[in-house]
Amino acid sequence: MTLAPGIHVITADAYHRDDVCDQPSLSASLAHILCTSSPAHARIAHPRLNPDFERHEEEKFDTGTVAHALLLQGEDVAVIVDAPDWRTNAAKEERDAARAAGQIPLLAKHWDAVRAMVAATREQLDKIEVSPALFTDGKPEQTLIWEDDGVMCRARIDWLHDDLSAIDDYKTSKASANPESWSRTLFGIGADMQVAFYLRGLAAVAGAAVAGMADWRFVVQETYPPYALSVVSLSPDVLALADAKVEWAIQLWKQSLASGEWPAYPTRVCWAELPPWEEARWMEREAREAA
Repeated sequence: MTLAPGIHVITADAYHRDDVCDQPSLSASLAHILCTSSPAHARIAHPRLNPDFERHEEEKFDTGTVAHALLLQGEDVAVIVDAPDWRTNAAKEERDAARAAGQIPLLAKHWDAVRAMVAATREQLDKIEVSPALFTDGKPEQTLIWEDDGVMCRARIDWLHDDLSAIDDYKTSKASANPESWSRTLFGIGADMQVAFYLRGLAAVAGAAVAGMADWRFVVQETYPPYALSVVSLSPDVLALADAKVEWAIQLWKQSLASGEWPAYPTRVCWAELPPWEEARWMEREAREAA
């Protein structure tokens, strides 16, 4: 199918296969790959540009994916396998059959953790003073389609408020959801670019004034007891830099699509620069040894 620019409701499979535009479209994750790796890596990661593309479901993300569906959509997408682990042939067969059916296999102990996570999320959200309230008065999993300087783009929003006043995004973490540490983590996973990319999409389909007033809130939750969560937004300077990264990625994608050339890393010799922290670390050691 080919969708016109706007806000749409489509299946997750159609979105991830990029069955939405008349040309291979750019997503936030691909933009992050362009900035951190290369066009060659982005081409391999695109379902329409890589003829051998296969979307791999990693088990380490299963708990978060099921919690996401249960919390935001009220859907149980898991097949519960009553086994202590995946080592037996019977458990492996149930796991593989669930994957083949488009469902997510979970061990019973992990399903218990998902339900505890979602219950803890709802309890904690009730205590967070923010307007509009998180994950209310809106709809989950809406897809934005837009054109940006000749490049077709797509974004799948976790929760878009009906009045377009806010976007809420749910992320789970096996590490810490402490806002101080996760504020550093977000750069590594490209979450800063995700915000800038999605807001560009909202501006394209609803107007720059609307997008400029929309709040973005990451709800970040730990996947282990007590399933603590925090809410993190981006400061204006972080968002400005993220938007510059997105603009660079869009132009690089446009150039690569037009030329059919998807270069990898530079073909010249690159020089490693001395980071200030490494020099300071060594000087501290020298001073300690000399004392």
